[in-house]
Amino acid sequence: MLSFFSVFFFVKILCWFSPQQGTKQVTIKAMFLMQSVKIYTFNPKNPVNEFDIFVLCKGLNSGKPLEKPCPNCFVVACKNQADKDFYTTLLFGLWKIKHFYPYHTGSVIPFIRISDFKQIVKEQANRVSIKPQDFIEDVHKFKLIERKQKQIYEQMALLNDVKRALIYRHFHSKR
Repeated sequence: MLSFFSVFFFVKILCWFSPQQGTKQVTIKAMFLMQSVKIYTFNPKNPVNEFDIFVLCKGLNSGKPLEKPCPNCFVVACKNQADKDFYTTLLFGLWKIKHFYPYHTGSVIPFIRISDFKQIVKEQANRVSIKPQDFIEDVHKFKLIERKQKQIYEQMALLNDVKRALIYRHFHSKR
């Protein structure tokens, strides 16, 4: 235990006094501090923070990060935007590769227990934190891909509207 705290303190000092760029050092420093997020079950009576991530906990999509809360979700309470980006990407990746499937329980509606969810998130956050700079780069790539994907969806919706309008004018025109 003593060696862990001394290493942590050394890394903290190294990140604080490093002559390199402050942004990279701050993000690496934030990666070491990210390990202590609070995870709990969503309750509509509790206030919602702007940095909270909502994660579906029931159904075949349990583990999927959500933009808005629902009755069947967990809350990952992050302290800042960097934590939120880190955990959103981590959770989306785990959900996408179906990492939560072996932990589903229940015969009719599968769900994941909060204790299992906490353990998975902690283990995977520690695993990713081994090479934090690589994961930070992947988070940025992920955000770019997500933005491009939203643009493509918007373009597809516009094209569908144009197709509908072209056909609509033949059936509803006044002659």
